[in-house]
Parts: sequence; C-alpha cells; structure tokens
Amino acid sequence: MGIRGFGQAVQRYGVFSPLSGDTVVIDGPALVHRISDACMRQRPSESGFVCQPPYSLLSRMVIGWLNELKNHDVNVRKIFFDGYLPPSKWDVRRDRLLTQSLNMKALLSTELAGSPRTPENAFSDLIRADMRLTRQAGRSSTDKLPKPPFMVPAVLEALRNSEDWRELVLVVPGEADTFCARDVRENGGTLLTSDSDLLIQDLGPKGNVSFLWDIVPADPTSKELGMMACKISLNDVNSQLGLTNIGGLPRVAFEKQRGNMGFNTALQKARDSREDTLNSSEYQDFIRELELKEYIPSDHPVLGILSGLDPRISEVVIQALLLEKGPMSMASDTKTLRGPETLSMFLPIVVENRNMRSAWTASTNIRQVAYSILQRLMPQKSSTVIEYRTLDPSTTLTGRQVEIPTPEETTNDCAQLTTILEKLAKRLPSSDTRWLAFAVYQDVEWSTSEQRPSLSAALIHEATSQPEETEGYSWDLIHFTAQFQACLYSLRMGKQILDVVLFLDGNLPTPVRKLHKYLTSLPPISEWPTVEHMFDMLSKFGNLGGLAIVTGALGIPNIELSTDPTESKKRRRGDHELLSRKGRPKDPKRSPSVNPYAILSQASQD
Repeated sequence: MGIRGFGQAVQRYGVFSPLSGDTVVIDGPALVHRISDACMRQRPSESGFVCQPPYSLLSRMVIGWLNELKNHDVNVRKIFFDGYLPPSKWDVRRDRLLTQSLNMKALLSTELAGSPRTPENAFSDLIRADMRLTRQAGRSSTDKLPKPPFMVPAVLEALRNSEDWRELVLVVPGEADTFCARDVRENGGTLLTSDSDLLIQDLGPKGNVSFLWDIVPADPTSKELGMMACKISLNDVNSQLGLTNIGGLPRVAFEKQRGNMGFNTALQKARDSREDTLNSSEYQDFIRELELKEYIPSDHPVLGILSGLDPRISEVVIQALLLEKGPMSMASDTKTLRGPETLSMFLPIVVENRNMRSAWTASTNIRQVAYSILQRLMPQKSSTVIEYRTLDPSTTLTGRQVEIPTPEETTNDCAQLTTILEKLAKRLPSSDTRWLAFAVYQDVEWSTSEQRPSLSAALIHEATSQPEETEGYSWDLIHFTAQFQACLYSLRMGKQILDVVLFLDGNLPTPVRKLHKYLTSLPPISEWPTVEHMFDMLSKFGNLGGLAIVTGALGIPNIELSTDPTESKKRRRGDHELLSRKGRPKDPKRSPSVNPYAILSQASQD
C-alpha cells in the first residue's frame, strides 16, 4: 500500500545499473495503474470526466511496455496480480472506497448537466508504448477523476490471450507484492513495483527493488547498453546507514509510520531507540504485516484455475474456501474480521448518478445466482453476502446485504435466465445488440417491479426521436452505460464462478451447466460499450424495434413513453436495495414466486 515519502527518501541510496541481462519479477497491479495514470495525463485538456483511455489501449500499452523490456534483453520471470485481500487491509480498502465514493459524489454536484463530449480519437495519436509511460511523476489534475473501473481484469484478459505473456501471469491467493518478494528472495533478480512497502521486504542477498519510474534506456554516450534502472538493495542500504544490527530499514519505516515523522527523524529515532523496541508487540505486529501469508495451501486444486479469474472474483472464491473451517479460519493475521460479515464482495466503482438507484442494482439477481453456486464450495453455508458498491459517511459505512437463494431457487433461476438470453439471441443475432437487449431487460424488469419509469426505455425513445446532443453526455446516458457495464460484469462473475465450481466439483444440474455454456460467449472487457458509443447503440437498437422485442419476448405490454422532454428530470432517488428476495415492498398484484423473472410474465396478466 506504500509508506508516504519513504520511497523517495530511500531512493537516493540506490545505484543505477544495467537492467538488460537481468531477470525481473513484476508487481502487476502497480504496472497497470502506473500506465493508466500516464494515459490519463495525456488526455485532451477539453475532455470531460468520462474521457478514459479505452481498455484496448491500456492493454496494448502494458503489453508494449513489456515487449520493450524483452527487446532490451530483460527476462521477465513472473507477473503477479492480487487475488485476495488480507483481513488486516480491510480498513485501508474501505478508506479507498470511501474516497472514491466522495470523489464521485463531488462530480455530481459540480457537473450538473453531465460530462462534456470526448474528442474524437482522444488518445489515438498521443501515446506510445515505450518506457516513458511509467516515468510520469508528481501529482496531476487527473488524479481525482474516475479511473477505468475494469482496467486490471481487462489487462489480465489481454495478457492471458498473448502467446508471449500468458504463461508468466499469476493471480495469487494473497497480495501480489508479498508473492513478488518471495520469488525474488528465493530466485534472485529485481522486483519492479511502485510500492515503497517492498523496500523493507527481505529479498535475499541477491534481490533488488526498482521503481517503475526509474527504468530508462541507457545514455547513448555512456559505455552501458540497453536498459538501466535504479536498483535498491535492502542489505546495501542497511549497511550504508548503519542499521544492520538495529532492525534495518523496517525499523525506520516503523518509527516513521508510528510517529508520522520525516525519514531523517525516523532514522535518528531508530538509532537512538532502545533494543527492546524490536521485541515490542507493536513492532512485531508491524513486521508480521510484511510476511507472506499462506491462506490457501500450495497443493489446493483451486490454484490450478485462480489465474483465469478476475482479482475481485478470485477474492470472493478464496473467502468461500476459507469459510470451510468456519469464520475464524480467516484469522491468519492480527485483524480477524473483514467488517461485520463473513463473506463480502467489493464491486468496482463505476461512473454513475448517485441520485439514482445504484447502477449495480438491476443486475443483483444475476450475482445472487453466482453467490448461490459458490455455496457448493462451502460446507458452512452463508445466508447473505455483503456487497460494497459505494460508501456514504452521512449514512453508513457498511455494505448492503444481499440474500443468497437456495439451490432449488438457483437451478430454476439459471433455467429462466438461459431461456431469456436464448429468446433475445434468436430475435437479435448481433452479439453487441443481444447483450444490450439483456441490459434493457434487466432495467425494464426492475422498473416494472418498483413501479418506476424505465431509464432505458426513455433513452431509447430519445435516441430514436432526436439527434444526439453535441455538447455532452447527460447523466441519464452516463448512468445507463454504467448499468450496462455492471450487467456485463455480473454475468462475468457468474461465468467465472461457474468455471471454478466446475473445475473443483463437476456435479452441477443441467440448467446450471447450460447457463455456463451460454455465458462463454460474453464479450471481452475491451469490447464493452462506453458512454461515447451508447447513444448510437440505443438509436440502432430502437430502430431495430429492440424495445418491443424485449417486452414481447418477455410477455409484458409495450412501454408507452412520454413525449415530455423533462420527464427524465423528474426521476428521484429510489434505490430499493435487494436486501432479500422476499423482503421487497408487497404488491397484491405481484407474483408470489421466488423467481425474480416471474414479475415479467405476471405483469402481462395485470
């Protein structure tokens, strides 16, 4: 997670030396975030807050950067990605989510009309895939802008599809940095990262750390050739500073963090402190945080499929496996709880209108199916899962409880879901239109059940009856785009969790297997629609009669739309969270069925 100011202070004790000819291990999330930040800094100045580098571009830049290393004779041994959040990092993770939530809320209050349009070819001619991508330094005006929410799984997906890099990618059952450190400690080489925590990790006598921004081509006038990097050796720094016998750099980092002081002050404090500080429980807890924790045994079969999962999905899978022995099996470090729950899911922060229901709400029932199927790995079943979407300090800092359906309900839901997807595919054979139709279905289903106007229907009417706004993108369009992406990610969760369960336990009911087969046709993240293309997609969909196809195929009356252009502005916040499949407001006309899709067939009879 990093220690503020620590890396910059220690950096001056490193030595620039050849990286060419060396073997490196890469902290994958650090590389992806660093390159994403570099791309964001090169966006056109007139861009709105929705202007983000496309996932296809981010993936090309990461692979191009790796190819540059390879072309300069740098051997990449492994690229590690986080696959599980240790319980001790719970507070840090929640604080980050709160900060992102507040930034999103601030956007809504300052950008009342939505976002200015993204210039055509915003990133096409500005960025090159070379080592300069990771050399950007300092703060930027883009730092508080929304980040591409699915960038890490998008890059992972691209790396898995690359012949050169797929075998080197590992999603690990813990934090990437500690697995990077173990690899270098056991095999030597240089660890490439942006995390200053790794400066105090034991990397063995032949291990070094280099920050991503300190990798440069050799000066053409020097005798050295190829790639250079500032390499920092913990043993060398300890020797230079006279820290070898008093705890080394970890002791300085401890004093700095505990006293919130500068590096030189912390250095002097470490030199002056009594030796019994090293034996204090506070210091021992600090050191334990640096150790690699084996949450999953090295012979567990799930490790054979973990690298095929998105990090957030890997995390919820590992939680489920850890619950095999009961909640206290998660107490592998000093903080035993992940909040008030035993099973939780952090959903990516999407750009959405916080005054409307969460963009994740309409697709909750898909994720319920995924969580229920995951129960097959858990002898100790959970009745609920806690989802973290956004946090609001004015209300509560806890997540939202989502009920997990029974196996019988889940099998029925899988059959219904597959039937719906097949109906839409038969009428709309184009892949992008088919998945858009399903997102529209999800929106219409929720709007019908909550007796509220349908956002998607209003946008389709707008897209087919008037030209696109040339000034910018409305909050309604931005929100539905987020809702569409949330729908696709929820389906992706279902597909990957089914991958795991089939890998570990092939005995699944036929309807569940059929759904899994259908979900294999989901588009890669790089092909997911963005707000820049959404109006045209809705216009095409509307002109194909897509809304009538959705309502007709699902057995509900055609939606009559208001021609009042202010109608969409009348919608107010009404996010009725799905706390329970049976706990929503009662309507005497509604179907008593536990099947979340039954409301559609029932509506046609009302």
